[in-house]
Amino acid sequence: MLSFFQNKSKLSKSIVFTLAITGVLSGALNFTDNNYRSVAVAETVETIIAQSRNLLPRNLDQKIIRDAAIRSGEKVQDVRISKVTPTTFGNLCKFKFGEVCTEEFRPVQGWVVVVKVKGQSWNYHASQAGEFVIDPQISFSDVSRLPVNISNRVLNDAAQRAGLNRSAVTILRSTQKTFGNSCEFRFGEVCNKIYKPVEGWEVVVNVRTESWTYHVNKNGSQILLDPKIKAVQGAELPRRITEKILSDAYERTRLQTVGITVVRTVERTFSNSCVFGFGEICTQQYDPIQGWEVVVKVQREFWTYHVDRSGSRLVLDPKVVEKLRK
Repeated sequence: MLSFFQNKSKLSKSIVFTLAITGVLSGALNFTDNNYRSVAVAETVETIIAQSRNLLPRNLDQKIIRDAAIRSGEKVQDVRISKVTPTTFGNLCKFKFGEVCTEEFRPVQGWVVVVKVKGQSWNYHASQAGEFVIDPQISFSDVSRLPVNISNRVLNDAAQRAGLNRSAVTILRSTQKTFGNSCEFRFGEVCNKIYKPVEGWEVVVNVRTESWTYHVNKNGSQILLDPKIKAVQGAELPRRITEKILSDAYERTRLQTVGITVVRTVERTFSNSCVFGFGEICTQQYDPIQGWEVVVKVQREFWTYHVDRSGSRLVLDPKVVEKLRK
């Protein structure tokens, strides 16, 4: 009987002690609950990032960071990999961010790598063979990276076309770019979807008050100005075509022809007859028509004509035609 009461006493003390310890710990946890959670979450995030980066071979990890730093002009320590996802790319075209690829299955084992640069997320594709490609849709500008010989050729071309001194034209920005194919590189308005990439730059030049866009391939052997920018004075339009346009405007308005003037002409390659005819919804058929877009001032209005190279086809913007009918 005595032993029962002794054991009961020991049990009671043990329970009291356990409850006391539990209360202290509980109070401590409640007191620092917010701090505890924030520290735990932060550690978890850092662990996830560390584990993701460990998926990449270390030399490949460093190469991607260095590439992003060079493209962005940032210091290496200011660029970091935020996410790595193991991926099987269906074929080399898909690995290289091809927008339209065949369904041929020639798998490329690798990773999708997300890099944080200047608050942006840049996507890379990396392969187990050590190759990596940046998403060509990413825009990054650094005029200083454009090779000097290419910069000089672009500036010389712009100055010559504009009839200005070389010092009067400047490069506003240059963007390294992968054009989907040679048609896109040549500013084609309607191109097929074949993927034959052309590495190079998109260069924007300031000429007087305008911005001219050039496409330049990687070695600078091809320098192309956007054909829409090739503005010339109305006097350079063949005289017989100028007279035909002025005559058409006169017939529509019965105004004195001296009050109707050509204010701007732009050489254009219309992708097909629908586009030439101001069609708002046209097929993607590529059947080009060489000609001009001509803007005519009629009193206080501006009318736009499309005319082919021979002058045999002349079309006035149907919106203007509809307005004249009212």
